Amino acid sequence: MASNRKTKEEIISLLIEHSRIIYSVISDMGVYYSTWSDNFELNQDDLEKKKNKMQLSEEEADEIKIRLIQDFSDTGASGLGNFINLVLRMDNVINYPLEFVEMLPKIKLDPKIFQEIKPHYHKLINQILEMADALKTVLKYFRDTPKKVFDMTTKIHEYENYIDTLYRQFLEFLYSNEKIDLRNLLRIRDSIVLLEQLADRIHDIADVMRVLLYQ
Repeated sequence: MASNRKTKEEIISLLIEHSRIIYSVISDMGVYYSTWSDNFELNQDDLEKKKNKMQLSEEEADEIKIRLIQDFSDTGASGLGNFINLVLRMDNVINYPLEFVEMLPKIKLDPKIFQEIKPHYHKLINQILEMADALKTVLKYFRDTPKKVFDMTTKIHEYENYIDTLYRQFLEFLYSNEKIDLRNLLRIRDSIVLLEQLADRIHDIADVMRVLLYQ
């Protein structure tokens, strides 16, 4: 039993570190968006540096995933296999911010139209940042504050519902705006699909965490 508890502690410590990287990548995504929306042409060097930082963070997260799988691949027999499933879900989250920042430079809009679109992006990204922060908090309290974990996973569920609403409102705005050409419309749509999917993945992780809380 003591060995099982020690293994669980080691896994949770690595998951906490992984969650910090997730938050860092999503936060960098938000900074990338803000810099891009201010002036893409003038800020290309800064944007490239930010994207490179995100990619390095992805590699760091991948190292944690590999370490978890290699060191604890036999935890299924001790009832801890779901923690390995959790890190795989968490690792998948990082793909969405990276794809989002790859998509943004392809969007070329008239400045007046872009000013109309900005508030929709801002709302979505700010809510996703709140979700990512809540996810980090869940793991921080996972060891010894079950009520806090339950409350924060409930909060993540509320964020996800609100993001779904913002996503639908953004789509409605796009499809009803005749000033946006089809190519840009599709690219913007694809970019916010990535944001909505990112929120879904964070929500899925919160659900798994809630199950693990009572394991």
